Amino acid sequence: MNAIVAKYRFAHAIPAFAAAVWLSMAAVPADVHGAEVLKIGYVGGISGACAGLTPPAIKAMKMAVEEINNAGGMGGRRVEFIIRDSKTKPDEGAKQARDLNVSDKVEALVGVCSSSVFLSVNAVSKEYNVPLFSAQSGTHKTTIDFGHPAVFQTHPNTITEGNALAEFTALKGWKRIVTMGLDYEWGRTTVAVYEARLKQLNPSVKITRQLWPKIGETNMTSYITAALADNPDAVMAVMFGVSANSLIKQGKSYGLFSRTNVLTFLSTETLMDMAAELPDGVYGWSRGPAYALKTEKGADFVRRYSAKYDGEFPTDWAVLGYDEMLYIKAILDRTNGNTDAVTMSNAAASFTYDSLRGPIRSRTIDNTVNAPSYIGVTKKIPEYPFPVLVDVEIIPGDKLLPTEAEVKQMRAEAAK
Repeated sequence: MNAIVAKYRFAHAIPAFAAAVWLSMAAVPADVHGAEVLKIGYVGGISGACAGLTPPAIKAMKMAVEEINNAGGMGGRRVEFIIRDSKTKPDEGAKQARDLNVSDKVEALVGVCSSSVFLSVNAVSKEYNVPLFSAQSGTHKTTIDFGHPAVFQTHPNTITEGNALAEFTALKGWKRIVTMGLDYEWGRTTVAVYEARLKQLNPSVKITRQLWPKIGETNMTSYITAALADNPDAVMAVMFGVSANSLIKQGKSYGLFSRTNVLTFLSTETLMDMAAELPDGVYGWSRGPAYALKTEKGADFVRRYSAKYDGEFPTDWAVLGYDEMLYIKAILDRTNGNTDAVTMSNAAASFTYDSLRGPIRSRTIDNTVNAPSYIGVTKKIPEYPFPVLVDVEIIPGDKLLPTEAEVKQMRAEAAK
């Protein structure tokens, strides 16, 4: 096993007792040197379906907090970073978010892994009017359908990704499609957006079957055989974690990749985990692949993260988590540390942030940034010990986000 992949896997196989120690250590206050403290609470799936995604995000966020505090804090305030486990369950996520507000008096929340958990934590954010920044969860409903001034999204969402996937499918000329989406908020909403946009682009396209494995499903054989029975031009699969890994491993055994085209979510940890199983030629999308970053700032982050964490290569979630913390700093530097939601929303929309992924900008209508989406095809290349996406098309978020009029219409529909 390659050293980079081995280090990644070891670092993410965290037993329960180690996770407990990690959480308790993470809650230790920063050395404030007399400066006012800003408490930021992280709510994420350290256990449950998101367990394979969350550790790199936390590592990158802790790295960012160290750098921020060494440079004078956020808006002159030193950050105390408090971590809680949502267990990838909506009710637990809401419980932890509420406790962070009531007991710890946090002034901002970050995370959140799992769109269903994001929706539940969003309700707490609205109740307490505490700013909530998501760097992992994909659903657009939090910032658009149920948006409010305190909720922010700093990465692609289900609208931008669903639209990008539809555009890509239309460009490929695929006519018979099987969709396979995890049966929860992210999977259902991405497929719905994808189907609606695809029919606008090409009314002759036929969705021959929709398959809905449960979140965390590892036995994918019945879904694979059902998909292949339709003889589709492509299978569009909205998967992550163990379900994505199982689809790849079992799909290879059933000839999925040789019998049809596959377009699926391929974040970096999946590429690492499935390095021995994933063939060349699988189409995939990603949110912040470190190997595809085009900025010097991104390349510098990869070097520093790997040096800090014993050669570990950063995943998408590390890229997005680090970006989020530095983005919050950039906002609070402009508000002089004021965490009022409306003040932060207006400040966020007033400037373009130089992120690891390139320039991004927020808008006040929904506090959503014009984050890019990445779509490419797998290939093993000498530079990496795992397959990566090559021929990557970086699609600007501006091309994919709904207009302000569309946002208002969606909110009106959601309010009925």
